[in-house]
Amino acid sequence: MFSFLKSKITDFLNPLTSILFKVGIKPNHITIIGLFTGFLSAYLIATKNILYGGLTILLSGFFDMLDGALARNQTLTTKFGGFLDSVFDRYVDVAIFLSLGIYGVDWVYVVLAMSGALLVSYTRARAEKIIEKCDVGIAERGERLIIIFLGIVTNYLVEAVIIVAILSHFTAIQRIHYTRKLLNEGFKT
Repeated sequence: MFSFLKSKITDFLNPLTSILFKVGIKPNHITIIGLFTGFLSAYLIATKNILYGGLTILLSGFFDMLDGALARNQTLTTKFGGFLDSVFDRYVDVAIFLSLGIYGVDWVYVVLAMSGALLVSYTRARAEKIIEKCDVGIAERGERLIIIFLGIVTNYLVEAVIIVAILSHFTAIQRIHYTRKLLNEGFKT
């Protein structure tokens, strides 16, 4: 849903990405920082430091935006970088959902949300083997992280996880439908 903001965010982060480029920081460096920040978030949530965990989720999300913006702004995009970013995002997603279960959110809700999040990513990856682009849907990673963060700060964490579960599976279904529609219209690649 927020994917339409990608070019605006890239432009907004351009001054920062210019500085990072000049000092020799590469997108994969930022991706690795994002991974460890995401793991720190999961640790904080699991150890009942829920507010700090939520704030660190936002920081991890910022690094996830920054690595892509740095790659695009400085023409440093690589296939491996995109692959690494995607894999590390999944590791962080799993860690955060597991930490929510350890924190005390019902494991059924956690598993439903985590499986939905993974299926959003999987449906896109599989679809983009047969169509050009499949970034449709209302609950991409950024939206899911924001929902979890809002659940933390409003003390509606269980409800936030349930919303993520529902919206993630709905997004996966949207991507299935979108891919089928394009293939039926003959837009094969």
